[in-house]
Amino acid sequence: MKAMLYLSGKEEPAAVLDEVTVVTYNDNHQDSPQRVQFKSRKFNAGRTMTELHRHAKMQVHFEDGRQAEVLLQHASLDLQGNMVGVLRVLGEIAETA
Repeated sequence: MKAMLYLSGKEEPAAVLDEVTVVTYNDNHQDSPQRVQFKSRKFNAGRTMTELHRHAKMQVHFEDGRQAEVLLQHASLDLQGNMVGVLRVLGEIAETA
């Protein structure tokens, strides 16, 4: 599944996430049990260095119509030069109306 990552108040996507997987952790993570693991060739799709906005709330919009508010929890490069990382979901993943 693919997704787009938006900074708060921006119309243009900050990142294009090529491969995303939603993971739900066990009872030890009661406040924020869901994470979005991603892989991206264009993590800085706009002119903003997305990884510098680690503490800013962002919106992720999945291609299946769902969306969620997230924080960037981890980001690094893999051996092929793709950005890989984890987004922490704040609240619930909701269907777009």
